[in-house]
Amino acid sequence: MTDATGSTTADVSFAAPIRKGPRGHLLLPGGFGRSTLSMGDSTPFVARGEGYRIWDNSGRELIDANNNFTVAVHGHAHPEIIEAAEGALRNGSSFGLPNPYEWDHAEVLLERLPWLDQVRYVNSGTEAVMTAIRVARAATGRDGTIMLKGSYHGTSDTALVAGGGNYLRGVPQGVIDDVTVLPLNDIDALREAVERDPERYATLVMDLLPNRAGLVSITPEFAAAARELTAAHEIALIFDEVISFRLGYNGLGAVYGIEPDMVTLGKVVGGGFPVGAVVGREELMRELSVEVPKFLEHGGTFSGNPVSMAAGAASLQLLDAASIDRLNSLGDQVRGSIEARVAPVGWEVRGRGSIFRPFVKGAERMDADLQRRLWWAAYERGVLLMQTNCAALSTPMTDEVVVDLGDRLTAAVLEVADRADG
Repeated sequence: MTDATGSTTADVSFAAPIRKGPRGHLLLPGGFGRSTLSMGDSTPFVARGEGYRIWDNSGRELIDANNNFTVAVHGHAHPEIIEAAEGALRNGSSFGLPNPYEWDHAEVLLERLPWLDQVRYVNSGTEAVMTAIRVARAATGRDGTIMLKGSYHGTSDTALVAGGGNYLRGVPQGVIDDVTVLPLNDIDALREAVERDPERYATLVMDLLPNRAGLVSITPEFAAAARELTAAHEIALIFDEVISFRLGYNGLGAVYGIEPDMVTLGKVVGGGFPVGAVVGREELMRELSVEVPKFLEHGGTFSGNPVSMAAGAASLQLLDAASIDRLNSLGDQVRGSIEARVAPVGWEVRGRGSIFRPFVKGAERMDADLQRRLWWAAYERGVLLMQTNCAALSTPMTDEVVVDLGDRLTAAVLEVADRADG
């Protein structure tokens, strides 16, 4: 059946599970397990997903362009990923000894990053960045970290500094003092910071397509300058590719023609299960080796667990070069199609390949209220965006689905822009 907005419905509805405990408090702070999920008191809940679609608790069908913040590059319930995960699960979900699935995953991953040597697995992108920074500090004997303004590298104390403002609440001043935050794509600022005190810095952490900073691409010139300066002063260059790894078979760094010292990964490399990974050169990664005196202690009860590793290896094998090229081509087409129609009202569409985001033209940041209104306007038209209004394509999407997605999202932008003008 079809609802009033044109979305079909399925028999998957359930009451939104917001519940209170015996003392009258919500069981989850604010009612959500992640602050990034909240869209106010009326935030929908998901009932199930299949392919490129999800159904919410009211039975509404939506095109999922959120994909759990780019994780579900193969959509939901992909049969080959399910088969891989179930096969591992039947033999046990986690152990207190190494398992062969971790080695299998590492072989698949390093085949795509041939200039790097070793992998250490963790449970999230946040943990991957935390671990990579600690490795860099240990290897260099330095404390300082350089990040770019507005970039998001997870929720560790160090990573939060780049966000500024409210992100700094609860972060010790000593941690803030150890992080130098520079403007995006400002080569002069980068050069001045590094050359003023090169012995201060252990690492430069950089996302080549930072969503929180407005999904503005790092320029090839800035990326090249970053590689040149870090190499000259023995500063570890870390590319955070937790999101951008889906944009190139060898990652987005390879598209730029740059080989960083470490790459942090997550999301698509876990097949929908918790995962994070640090991939790096052996001379850095040896800091984690138990064979090295004073090695870095590192644990994680579920790090490298068989289910995540098996599902992740299947996800990577499905995401071959042809699949990536197809998704990127579809993304480029729909981005151009939407932009042609929203440009007259002062909007643009930022991004690269299979990731894109409508934005007020030329703006550095999107007003939070406007961002929320666009999210709801898209939702009412049967499209689920990320709460930042970012969209990510998935391999089950056909050409027709992507055209439909573009039409719905264009209508949402036009509605919001018209309301703003009014």
